Amino acid sequence: MRKIFYLLLLAIAVSQVPSACKMAPSNDPGDTVAASVFAPLDTAAINRKARAKAAMLAKAKDSVDIFYIGSGSTKQRLQLVSYPSRRDTLEYGKARHIKRSGSTDVGSVVRVAFWVSGTDSLVKSVEQQPTLH
Repeated sequence: MRKIFYLLLLAIAVSQVPSACKMAPSNDPGDTVAASVFAPLDTAAINRKARAKAAMLAKAKDSVDIFYIGSGSTKQRLQLVSYPSRRDTLEYGKARHIKRSGSTDVGSVVRVAFWVSGTDSLVKSVEQQPTLH
């Protein structure tokens, strides 16, 4: 009698295990993406910001001897991009020994001094400037 009772309890317990797992809620969202990703861009606001930035750059006066270091700089040549508008790019040769102070990495804002002869201009010194934004 006990064996039948234990067997009956075991059968009831085994039958409850799979049904409990099937009824559990699933939290796996799968490959869903948020709706904000598919929301259309507000092109009017983007264009308004772009026009305002272009107007500000058009009115900006470029500095005479302050430049950004350009990405086209090499060991022999120094590419200088006008500050702050970045409209003009100039490329100068380097003097034999350049005095340098601060960081002169690509994208740095620097003040440049030139050595000018009758027909040639070379970069004589480069000094890092604090960002003036």
